[in-house]
Amino acid sequence: QIPKDLEEMHQVLNGADAYIAITPEYNHSPCPGLLNMMNHFGSSTFSFKPSGIVSYSAGQWGGTRAAHSLRPFLSELGCVPVSAMIHFPNAAEVLDANGNVIQEGREEHWDGYVDRMISQLEWWGEAAAEHRKVVDPLSKSPAFNKSPSQRNAPTR
Repeated sequence: QIPKDLEEMHQVLNGADAYIAITPEYNHSPCPGLLNMMNHFGSSTFSFKPSGIVSYSAGQWGGTRAAHSLRPFLSELGCVPVSAMIHFPNAAEVLDANGNVIQEGREEHWDGYVDRMISQLEWWGEAAAEHRKVVDPLSKSPAFNKSPSQRNAPTR
């Protein structure tokens, strides 16, 4: 039996039209907990829905290495990332514990930076949701549900 918390999370994820993957950088990689959670639910939950990537770190690069390694992972799940990403370098100097910008006089700069990714994600999310009303994307590209061998090319 599926634990209640996981079932509730699955319902929320299934009902979403788009995703924002937020990750700190751990050893130049995305957060293992995020990857584990997304792997648990698999591509049938995330397919045909766009995603955006937000990363942060205590260092000067803002988690860009984690974000760039998250791109192919999200693509493989079928929730292709939009082109704009958001990176927060020196995160503790930029954001407070609630995610508000604490750099006085820089709020407008950060708002514009964040809005670029959000606007792309909203556009693609709305477009994908409208198209799913017309065409079931799983009718021509069904979810893999038996084994990884379903990905294999046909043999002779």
